[in-house]
Amino acid sequence: MLVRLVIVLSLCLPGTLSATARTTGALSEIHAQQVQLRQEALAGQGRFKDLGAAEREALVAKQDRFLALTKGRQSLDELSMDDRMSAINTLEAINATITRAEDERLVCERIKQVGSHRPTRVCRTVAELREARQAAEKLMEERPACGQTCREPEKLGP
Repeated sequence: MLVRLVIVLSLCLPGTLSATARTTGALSEIHAQQVQLRQEALAGQGRFKDLGAAEREALVAKQDRFLALTKGRQSLDELSMDDRMSAINTLEAINATITRAEDERLVCERIKQVGSHRPTRVCRTVAELREARQAAEKLMEERPACGQTCREPEKLGP
């Protein structure tokens, strides 16, 4: 019964926890995985055989950024909140490059909610961010910028 409850709760929770779930391993394991992926990418083997030179360079740059952020650390918890967010976003970008699933990549940011001094972490996929941006642009295009002053001017005279 407890297992079912955990499964149901994990399916109902928002995407904010999934980024943490993907990066819960020890940093030494993640570093070893990144070194192995880098070797495969530079050799153009396996899943990287169709990856272009520019994409390989971008992948290596993302890995360099992640390794620099986490150098000398044992866990992501040792990083500041901003560095932890950057490390998680970088790992998500690496994963998106490898799986060729850019729309499914999670992007996390810290947002202060109105009425609170406490920032919360919000994670959304690239596709969700794009849809939200497009909806905002559509709303701005449909709504007149001048409000009620856009009405037809009153006619003066006969």
